[in-house]
Amino acid sequence: MRTANVKQQCKFLAIVMTATLALFIQNAQALSIDEYIGLAKEKNPLLKSYQYSLEAADARVKAAEIDLAPVLTSSYVKSNDKSRPSQLGTSREAEMYSLGIAKKFFTGTLVKLDASSGEFNNTSAPPGFDQYSTGTLGITIQQSLWKDSFGYGTRTKISRLEKLAEVEKLGSELQSRLALYDVESNYWDYALAQEDYRLKKENLERSQKIEKWTSNRVGNGISDRADLMNAKALMALREAQFIAAEEELKTQEARLRDNLQLAENDPTPKINGDLGTARPYLINLIKMKNVEKIESRIASLEAEARALVADETVDGLRPDLSVFGNYTTTSYDRDHQQAVSDIAKDDYPKNAIGVNFTWILDTSAKSATRDSAKKDALASQFRADKKRSEGKTSWAELVRKYDVLKSSVNTLEKVASYQRERAKAEQDKLSKGRTVTANVVLAETDAAEAEINLLRTKSSLRKLEASSLFFIDTQGAE
Repeated sequence: MRTANVKQQCKFLAIVMTATLALFIQNAQALSIDEYIGLAKEKNPLLKSYQYSLEAADARVKAAEIDLAPVLTSSYVKSNDKSRPSQLGTSREAEMYSLGIAKKFFTGTLVKLDASSGEFNNTSAPPGFDQYSTGTLGITIQQSLWKDSFGYGTRTKISRLEKLAEVEKLGSELQSRLALYDVESNYWDYALAQEDYRLKKENLERSQKIEKWTSNRVGNGISDRADLMNAKALMALREAQFIAAEEELKTQEARLRDNLQLAENDPTPKINGDLGTARPYLINLIKMKNVEKIESRIASLEAEARALVADETVDGLRPDLSVFGNYTTTSYDRDHQQAVSDIAKDDYPKNAIGVNFTWILDTSAKSATRDSAKKDALASQFRADKKRSEGKTSWAELVRKYDVLKSSVNTLEKVASYQRERAKAEQDKLSKGRTVTANVVLAETDAAEAEINLLRTKSSLRKLEASSLFFIDTQGAE
């Protein structure tokens, strides 16, 4: 007897553990919206491509200063010259090496360091010129004074490239968010389709019970044929609604599988589509002071870039006036190694200072170039102003709709609750013979419509929250 009790207890424990494990697995497989989006980002090629585009645009922001990168130069030349006439012999052989580095700074200052050496062998040349080596080590500094005055043009160009890179980055961000909005909308559409399918199935089952119950009453002579036709019409309507809900569920499931890039034999994951839980995007943005539509921000950055293009164009057409100075040490010896060793000695230096000037004369082409850039900048600014105004209106409209939908959800929850209670009351009255089938059918229909309207409004509210992805907080963006 005791052994049987132990076996029963073990069996009961095993059943409980199995049920608990099954429940755990079921809950573990149900994807939350954040888990679903994370999987989509990981598996969806389109979302992955936008991520790489964002990284590329971010790299281009850093690449805007490429003109300021140090430049290393080197050369090697070996020559044999037998041309006539020549005072250095009948044949002249030379090997020349050079190495240099140049760096431009934000101030428009260009600094160059150069080192060179050469070996010369001249056949039939006078003594002292038949074999010798030379070396030089010099520094050159050049400063722009008018065009690119103290680096103005350089800084303008860098700023323009940075703005354009920001435009590209925000453009990729917008495309990414558009794709994410579609992915999240599909999640809520699938959640809605699941709930709609469940409700339509329950409605169909209740209508079948009503039809069966009414049919029995007609057979017993308690109800007339009109009541039966009402019940059959309700059942047919619910069946059609159930078929439509089933088809919509399959459509949304196919979209969800495509977003997750599931293979044909992969099972569709369950989702924890809680339509009643608010998403954080919109709630967080409402707390911000400088909310702007991404499209508006892109237009503003494009306008700023166009303005910089105009400044850069005007600067590029200015006269080019620059001063430069050079100081070079030299060495000379018959032995090449010695000439290289003496390259930094200042026994035989040479130096130079000078001014360079270049001016594009004023012509109609020059004026047209300048005017074209300025008018492009002005047109871009007008477009940006319009986009900014539209963005502010869109944001205000989004917040207004959000408040309206939240209020609608609260109201529809009450309506659905009242309609459910009314349908139960009518069914209870019908079972007691205190009402007609038509009233039950009407109550059932109203209750079903109230439930669906509530679900659709909740889904719309979640998708409206997701649409706030198209807005950003621009605090500190200027």
